[in-house]
Amino acid sequence: MIEINNLTSEKIDSKWVKLIILETLKLEKRENSKEVSVAIINADEIKEINSRYREIDSATDVLSFEGDDNILGEIIVCPEEVRNNGTNFKDEFKRVLIHGTLHILGYDHEKDQGEMIKKQEEYFSLINNN
Repeated sequence: MIEINNLTSEKIDSKWVKLIILETLKLEKRENSKEVSVAIINADEIKEINSRYREIDSATDVLSFEGDDNILGEIIVCPEEVRNNGTNFKDEFKRVLIHGTLHILGYDHEKDQGEMIKKQEEYFSLINNN
């Protein structure tokens, strides 16, 4: 199950968000995974979370937290920061959803040899944007 909580005024298609995450899980052969929670929040809120948990005092486009026995993890997205990336909003939102999903599956681009980003871009091209 994927739970979406949009706490912004940004119009985000929840069905589309679920599709991107489900397709990523399928490509990872983890489609029967536990619950995933997605929070869509504003820049001030994501900055506060980033500061608290990563000690980085700035807003970011996506944060991910691995879960426990009951939940695979939580993906937090900030549409304002996604928009600031300067590319097509829908494409970039899709990219950060894939990125966040890979993180909750245990990938870490800060420690691997480029494997996570390579997978992210491969999945980005494989998953339909509709």
